[in-house]
Amino acid sequence: MSSDFRSNTAPSSRDEALQTMITEAEASMRALKLTKDPKGKAKHSMRFKQLLQEAERIKCSNDWRDMSPKPQDPRPNARAGTSQPATTVGTLRVPESTRKPSRAEQILLLKASYLNNFKFPPWTTSPAPDEFDLTDGESQFVDARELFLSEVQEDALDGWKRPNEALPPPSWFPGSHMNVGPSMSFVRRIDLVQDAATDCSVVASLCAGVARAERGHTKILQTVIYPYDDKNYRPLVSRNGKYVVRLNFNGCYRKVVIDDRLPVSSTGRVIHVVDRNNPGLLWPALIEKAYLKVLGGYDFPGSNSATDLWVLTGWIPEQVFLQSDDLEPDHFWKRTFDAFNFGDVLITMGTGKMTAKTERELGLAGEHDYAVLDLREVEGQRLLLIKNPWCEGTSWHGKTKQAPRYDAKPEHDVAELSSTKLNEDTNAVECSRNLLNNDDQLSPGTFWMDIDNVLQHFESIYLNWNPGLFACRQDMHFAWDLRDQSLGRQQHRGQFASLSKHPQFTLTASKGGTIWVLLWRHLRNAIPAGATDDEIAEGRYTIDLQGHIALAAFTSQGRRVLLPGKHVVKGWFVDSPQTLIKLSDCKSGVVHTIVPLEQDLAATEHTFTLSVFGNSPTALAEATLRSLYINTLSAAWTKKTAGGNAHSPTYPINPQFSVAVPQKTSICLLVEAASEDVNVHVKLVHSKGQRVQSIRNRDIVFDSGEYRRGCCVAESAELEAGQYTVICSTFEPNQLGDFTLTVESSQPTPLVALPKEGAGRSRMEMNAAVFDAGHGKVAAPIVPKRLVNIYAVARQLDTASTRSASANSSLLRMSIESGRGPMRRIRIASNGGEYADCLGGVRTDGIDLSPEMLRRGENLWMVLDRMCTSTDAREGRFGVELFVDQPDALVCGDWREWDD
Repeated sequence: MSSDFRSNTAPSSRDEALQTMITEAEASMRALKLTKDPKGKAKHSMRFKQLLQEAERIKCSNDWRDMSPKPQDPRPNARAGTSQPATTVGTLRVPESTRKPSRAEQILLLKASYLNNFKFPPWTTSPAPDEFDLTDGESQFVDARELFLSEVQEDALDGWKRPNEALPPPSWFPGSHMNVGPSMSFVRRIDLVQDAATDCSVVASLCAGVARAERGHTKILQTVIYPYDDKNYRPLVSRNGKYVVRLNFNGCYRKVVIDDRLPVSSTGRVIHVVDRNNPGLLWPALIEKAYLKVLGGYDFPGSNSATDLWVLTGWIPEQVFLQSDDLEPDHFWKRTFDAFNFGDVLITMGTGKMTAKTERELGLAGEHDYAVLDLREVEGQRLLLIKNPWCEGTSWHGKTKQAPRYDAKPEHDVAELSSTKLNEDTNAVECSRNLLNNDDQLSPGTFWMDIDNVLQHFESIYLNWNPGLFACRQDMHFAWDLRDQSLGRQQHRGQFASLSKHPQFTLTASKGGTIWVLLWRHLRNAIPAGATDDEIAEGRYTIDLQGHIALAAFTSQGRRVLLPGKHVVKGWFVDSPQTLIKLSDCKSGVVHTIVPLEQDLAATEHTFTLSVFGNSPTALAEATLRSLYINTLSAAWTKKTAGGNAHSPTYPINPQFSVAVPQKTSICLLVEAASEDVNVHVKLVHSKGQRVQSIRNRDIVFDSGEYRRGCCVAESAELEAGQYTVICSTFEPNQLGDFTLTVESSQPTPLVALPKEGAGRSRMEMNAAVFDAGHGKVAAPIVPKRLVNIYAVARQLDTASTRSASANSSLLRMSIESGRGPMRRIRIASNGGEYADCLGGVRTDGIDLSPEMLRRGENLWMVLDRMCTSTDAREGRFGVELFVDQPDALVCGDWREWDD
């Protein structure tokens, strides 16, 4: 990445730049005239056309000198592109966060300094040159301990050795190699490869950075490794063997100190990264060692190159899922191609899982990261130069269709090159991509592939964007404790859980525009419970890579959001430590609520940083609470309280709560089920704070609408003073589980759980009522011994066995009647006298009964009336429960067939 590469002196005027292109085109045309070999003619013809296109760009573009982005341009894809690689790259000022972290945030960053039993303090200033001096009698610097190796690496280890013994790798140059290394400079083009290490993403990242440096961005690692030669843009050899590396992780740039000892293999394998063309080059192995020290050692746990480049360079990571239906290949290519040629993006790619047969057929490796070294558009083909970082990595050898190629006429007037395109007078030649792959200058494992095959064979493309594209940045550091201490159990989590306990932030851009929001998860060790101090001191614990994270943005007037739906933008859940979303064309002053999301993170405290990039001053703050007053109660749907939805006759047995509203208030009701498999609903009704037995539409004040999995919300901006009842229900009866009810309000609103159905009453169970096949009504006498209040509930028995056979066979009505024939009088009936589904059961409201009714000759009957809806009315059995306000106040007789 850091190199001696220098661009040629930039032209001072448009005419000079145009003349340079014409001169090069003339040279290319002369070569074309002299070449007889068809492949050679095609190669010079392609070069001629590229130079012509560049001349056209210089002539027509207003920004001919420096195509690098302007501070006010927030998007790489918003800038015009060119088909030629840029020869100069403008240096953009990298924005720094202007937000001052709070005391709590500063403490959080300090605590995040400890990883793998090492300390990585926040970066403050560059180290002084004398920190790397070696005084007389002083020993060379040695780190606190050696980095961990895998078992395979341990078996091959010959020892940790200083660079003069480690580079070039002894196995590559048997015998003496005293005069060939180590060095911080190079004479051949850098070609970094991995061998016995498993850090393909890291080496691919280094390769992408080297490719960027060779194209003009020589300072990409200027502030990464020390000591550093600012004059010649390359690291210096430390005299005392100590190096300081500046890496970007756990919320800020941090200081990583290493010694220069490298693991040397006793076999032909090389454990560290090595430059195939300059095997004595030292700095890549040092940067790799510093990064692996952060990640736990050479026994690498795995990463992706977007993460690695974010840590190494601070360039903003973006993961593009190539199999996504949202991907627009043409748009994606244009924005990436243009940005690459401006020098604004580093590109790497990753494959997904592949079978061994597929790997052999394609010449690609499954679950492997590759570097992209170049992009070109040639004869209508959109091509990527891809590098496999493996030392003996294979190249892709897939087949594609032939494409036409065109040769220019040698007699073409060069003076017209700047305004005239080539005649398409053709001789068909080999496909452009295949011709490029025949270039003997390509190193092993490097190949050209067209974008269509990339989309087919790769899973993700990783883009790391130059943060200098943006003028402003804000950072906020926060902790997210995924243990719920207040309720004494793990909080509600999962895809359908609410966002009530998620950290939330408000974001406002003063002048609008496009804003990028990056969430980066801090690295932490996965230390098992019960680990001893000695085990912790040893430090051999893996980095916690469990779970996925995502980001979502909402427009909610700056208020906290409770439900995950109705987002403006939502990113994919990724197992990477970083995730990015883009808010396009934000309006000036509009407040967005930004919410981190998670799936399957460890149930412990995690720390994160939220970084916001834009081109106008941006305000980033924690979202304030929605209301001043919050009450939460825990409850459950049990066998006796799971009544189902409002159309079920047993709906009133659901858990109910009394809410007292002393004065007008805004109010929000949130129900969160412990299981996301349950569909839930909440309703607030007029009831003077008492348990309700039946509900009419006019009783409903507001509710949560459709039943929703896991959680639901109902709210009102203004609720008048009064006593209300809240009913929490599941969609199906008999769905059991715990839940919480939370009431948020602008005024105090005491919340009390109401006694469950039947509380304070005696329960009487009548004998089972049996309907013979084809018969529709049965009755049983009831005799009050004294004044008693009673209500009844009837449910079909053996529903599991009869549901499929008779779910639609009959409807049921239950009533308490007096008299028969013309003197018959219905005292009370279920469901307002209407028939209801017998599977759900039916119930009556309460009624007072007394012995006086009997003395007046009004015999009382409990009547079950089944209305058949098919000719196949099977036998049915029903259980009836009576709830009375005092014991031994009622006598029930046997069921009998009945008619009016």
